[in-house]
Amino acid sequence: MKFPLILITLLMGCVTLLSVIFTHPKAHSTSSMPTAQAVIELNMSPEKFTTVNQVDLKHGIDLQPVGLDFYSVDWPSTARGQVFLEHGPYSFAFPNTLGVTGTYDRSIPKKGLYVFHINGGMATQSDIYHDEARLRFLEFLAMLKQKGWRTFINLEDPRLPTHQALHYALQGDNILYSLPIDAEIDLNTWMQIKANDWRMYAGDAILKIGFRRDTSRLDLDKPSAYLFSYEIYNRQQLIMNQLSSEERKNAAQIWPERKLELEEKRLQKEALLELQGYHIDRSYIGPELNLKPSLD
Repeated sequence: MKFPLILITLLMGCVTLLSVIFTHPKAHSTSSMPTAQAVIELNMSPEKFTTVNQVDLKHGIDLQPVGLDFYSVDWPSTARGQVFLEHGPYSFAFPNTLGVTGTYDRSIPKKGLYVFHINGGMATQSDIYHDEARLRFLEFLAMLKQKGWRTFINLEDPRLPTHQALHYALQGDNILYSLPIDAEIDLNTWMQIKANDWRMYAGDAILKIGFRRDTSRLDLDKPSAYLFSYEIYNRQQLIMNQLSSEERKNAAQIWPERKLELEEKRLQKEALLELQGYHIDRSYIGPELNLKPSLD
């Protein structure tokens, strides 16, 4: 008698299991592959980058004869990954990325990978409605601000409050002016942004963000293609970017004077803008830009 009862119990269990599977397809299909992720950290060694990220040594390393090498992790556009920036309390992940490339100078090995370039988007696919791209990007900026990232204004550029900074940046001649991280950008303003970028800082890191949209598809009721680009480097590299290749050889002597020149340009611009009705945000605090001893 026990055997028939056991058999009946097993059959009822199978029926129940099949019922769960076929009547709850969503629950059955929730298991998916985890998002691929690369981890980066400014000045990390190439060895650490390749090990942590399991870099394809054949396709992920580009050794150049001029001395600059490039280490990369890439994903297909149909299966995008994410890049996690390890930066203490300011750490965060770039979503929906196509890949990341770090630059290494063999002549200065102690610098490690000193600049990273990342490409990606605000969605898992290239096409996205303009307003959706705007809203997702503003959420991304809000996350960065909450983490402690702050707008960086070039030394030679005027210190303007958020609403005036946005207006100033969108004027034709001011395309290199940093868009403020906390600006409220409506759809009309969003569509005016072309080659502008956002620059911000946290700790020793500088982050530059820009995007390109498909200019042949500007209909607000239809999707378009967006590609976001990110560049990350530290304060020392920011200083070097202000100098020519020849000047970098004597950066310790040239930078202090160059810094004063740039700050003087800022004051001159601010004086002219005040005459035009702009307000100057003298409470703005930027990162300290002092040259450290060479890593040679």
